[in-house]
Amino acid sequence: MHHVITVYNDMFDHMDGVMQALAKKKTQWKEDLFFAVELGRQKLSNYCAKVTPTTGILRISAHILDPFRKLRWSRKWDQGMDIYPQDETSYTTQYQEAFLKYKENEY
Repeated sequence: MHHVITVYNDMFDHMDGVMQALAKKKTQWKEDLFFAVELGRQKLSNYCAKVTPTTGILRISAHILDPFRKLRWSRKWDQGMDIYPQDETSYTTQYQEAFLKYKENEY
């Protein structure tokens, strides 16, 4: 379970690389492939949007409790959007607070 978010991130990175490589290509099959990857990325983005501090607390908890991952993935997202991890709207802050709240309420 603690690999789910990492796999999502790897899929995004791969799709972004493919789309970047195909962005300026004019061959029809390459344009079609770009369009298909773009649709796949949108679908993956919809799935990821459902992993919120409320709906995805088990995935988030599993990832945070993994000693090799902790909150590195959320810091990467924050950095990619130029949001400071200490900002209350950052993924890092939201997920950390949700995890601590879950831990306090459930244990």
